[in-house]
Amino acid sequence: MRMRDLTADDYVPYRTMTSGAFGGVMEDTGPRPFDPGQTPIGIDSTELPGGVEGELAAGARIRHDRITLGGGVARCGGVGGLAVHPAHRGGGVFGQLLTAVIARCAAEGMATSMLYPSNPSIYRRFGYQVVARGERLVVPLVDLQRLPPVTGRHLVPVTAATLPRLHALYRELTAEDNAMLLREGPLFEQGMPGKGWSALLLEDESGTDHGYLSWTRVPGPGPGLEVHEILGRTRHDRLALLRSLGSWSTVLEEVTLRLRTEDPVLEALPGGGARPAPGPVPLVMMRVIDTAAMLRARHAPDTLRGTIRLEVADGTVSSGTCEAAGRWRVTAADGSITVEPEDGEAADGGARAGDADPDGDGDGTGTLGTVHLDIHAASLLLVGGRTLADARRLGLGAAADPSAESFLDALLAGPRPSVMDAF
Repeated sequence: MRMRDLTADDYVPYRTMTSGAFGGVMEDTGPRPFDPGQTPIGIDSTELPGGVEGELAAGARIRHDRITLGGGVARCGGVGGLAVHPAHRGGGVFGQLLTAVIARCAAEGMATSMLYPSNPSIYRRFGYQVVARGERLVVPLVDLQRLPPVTGRHLVPVTAATLPRLHALYRELTAEDNAMLLREGPLFEQGMPGKGWSALLLEDESGTDHGYLSWTRVPGPGPGLEVHEILGRTRHDRLALLRSLGSWSTVLEEVTLRLRTEDPVLEALPGGGARPAPGPVPLVMMRVIDTAAMLRARHAPDTLRGTIRLEVADGTVSSGTCEAAGRWRVTAADGSITVEPEDGEAADGGARAGDADPDGDGDGTGTLGTVHLDIHAASLLLVGGRTLADARRLGLGAAADPSAESFLDALLAGPRPSVMDAF
């Protein structure tokens, strides 16, 4: 069946289909362009038995995002609104659509793809791997109102005039994270978010920004305040922001706090009354689209030097769909990473994880050894913050010569991935 780009004439059929799949009310009644910064693709209903003219059998949108990766930046295809019409489910349309999404991400030069699944297992069959989980805590304000004042800091309201300072600070404070969205236009509006959103900047006497706090006041039962982010340069700054949050204790007893993975705010929270927020835990899945591009996007630790062979196997999509599978020589030196494709087998058949290494200094070909990953291990590891041992604990295919494993673990070290989709 033929996959094609969707146009303004497809907007209403597509929105009708996704509203039926995910809920919501379809309010648009006429053609309109899809939002900028994304590629919408789909399959006409007439391509399938029982199809009807003017309907879509399936469709999806690919966001053109950029994410932080090991101190660098990588292009990422964010998959959204992937749906199959009820009349065409169960016949393999979903698989063809997702395979086309992966191929289109490759054609658009994206290093990786990301999605937020409601059913992880169906995406896992196509190489996607869970890399992060959303975290939300309910925090009693009584724990925060007792925090002492922090000297040398004061708060500034975030307005349309000061919002660019918040954006700049967000990019600075998340630059060394893994998988955080850069939140650039046109996918992210650069003006005030609206819908009750508010924020405060934390600055010193010289006017230098040190952190920010953003929230939305929520009516009805429950904590009443959704805190979107607390970011600060130091623990000192995070304590100042938490103390400001404690001022809500005159009207509220609790707040809900959204966190990054292993968020530094956790170390600054006083008391032991915080508890996980109720409700499902959102998952983030990612998939390698281009192994070499993911590695080249990263910065290497300045002290790390050496070369390994990296082999990635991908049996989830047909050969040529993307650039995830292959063999490369990966070299780190002077803070940069070089990735060169390696064609054919070595004269000795190629090093294999576990091969004997009598001299203990590599595999005899100028490398530290070989790492073998399946697509799920590659998707987990190349986004950073995990080790080959972590991949093996999850039952993923990850084997390596000892020196090569130590090298790759050091190369991909860093905080575990976090994805937060809005300010």
